[in-house]
Amino acid sequence: MIREFPISKMFPLLEKDNLLPSIVFRSARRQCDQDLDFLARMKKGKLNTAGQEKILAALERAVKKHSLPDDVIRNHPQLSALLSTGVGAHHAGQLLPWRLLLEELMSQGELRLMLATGTVAAGVDFPARSVVITSHSRRDQEGFRAITASELQQMSGRAGRRGKDHVGFCLVAPSVFCDARVIQHVSHLPPEPLRSAYFAAPSTVLNLLKYRNVDDLKYTVERSLAAFIDEKHSVRLMEMADDEEEKVSSYQGDHKKKAERRVRRKRAEAESLKNRQSWLLDQTLRGLTDLGFVEGSTLSQKGIWAAELCTSLVLELAEAINLSLFTERPKEILIGLIASLAGDPHRNYLSIRKNPIPKGDFQKLSQIVERVRLSYQNPFAQEIKVQPDAAVTVITWLESESWLEFSSLLRLAGIAEGDVSRLVTQTADHLHQMTKLKEYFPALAEQAFECRLSLLKPPFTEPEV
Repeated sequence: MIREFPISKMFPLLEKDNLLPSIVFRSARRQCDQDLDFLARMKKGKLNTAGQEKILAALERAVKKHSLPDDVIRNHPQLSALLSTGVGAHHAGQLLPWRLLLEELMSQGELRLMLATGTVAAGVDFPARSVVITSHSRRDQEGFRAITASELQQMSGRAGRRGKDHVGFCLVAPSVFCDARVIQHVSHLPPEPLRSAYFAAPSTVLNLLKYRNVDDLKYTVERSLAAFIDEKHSVRLMEMADDEEEKVSSYQGDHKKKAERRVRRKRAEAESLKNRQSWLLDQTLRGLTDLGFVEGSTLSQKGIWAAELCTSLVLELAEAINLSLFTERPKEILIGLIASLAGDPHRNYLSIRKNPIPKGDFQKLSQIVERVRLSYQNPFAQEIKVQPDAAVTVITWLESESWLEFSSLLRLAGIAEGDVSRLVTQTADHLHQMTKLKEYFPALAEQAFECRLSLLKPPFTEPEV
């Protein structure tokens, strides 16, 4: 099997066989950018003058239609490659305005090729005549795994444009990372069963306790879709254990002991699954009680105002507010402290300057995060970690005159614009939640409002869609 089927071979073949426009799904952002850069340097496959003028006109119409920030589009490092090749790279590392532009151009049929990550398939609707799958696996928090039937369906389902194509083509580009046999096997699997996204998170429980008591809450959880699905799976496991137990008597020696252990494990797993939603609720209530948000079966005074914070960081932010860590702090310090909590631990951020926030503040914030972690073991949350570099990044954006000035620093540091965009947006969202505390902490709520406005300067003002 060849190690890789390069874009330099893929693109000419797609063009020769009249399979454009096409979407090539890559497993990593970097691959998308590298492919685009390679195509831009190729002598063959460039658009002629008329083609470049056509796509430029379509670009200008899209910018006007969606009120996209002109300076961001005009100064984007991939603009030249887009205009010369009619190819775009669409992934989470790009700014939202640039992704919206590519989606509009693809929907209008102006792009010949879209290079995208597999996650794009589930969130964006831009069909093409053909799609090319270049990997049978994808990476998640636990490492690499084979793509699921639903993910394959989302990607392959982009092939074929209604009203333009009689048939769509889904191609597999062979390599050591893309085994057609795996793709074929996955294609015959049924879609994954429906799963409930509900879980008794602290924010959810605090909000519900404003209007209900703990007994009402338990009643609601026991009759949720999540509990129904868990019960269904529990019954299936118990039936499997019963079937296995009937066979145990026919086994001898070690085989019998192993079979008995399997039966016990299945029964224990079934029982655990049956009670999982109630256990999760109890886990959350214990944590909220330990941290002083709940007293008995009702909200404490701290719990009443903390319930206004509809955010995944409700416990960390509420504890920091309760300890006056955010009280009467300069704008950049408040923004930086929130940003240090909002960042993703696995992302890289700017570290090009001295951090204006005292180390002692980060230490206090880290102690709060650790106390919350010890009191409430969240089985679903990603790791929360105080990141001083995230604070530097958002403060640098706050002090920058324009995105053009700021993005040049990001490129020098090798940091994806999309990651920073996500960080700034999340920081602004958490500040927005703090504005809801006007009745309890009026000065802090007012400052949070002003800080949010300072962060949401172009291109973070929402485009018209």
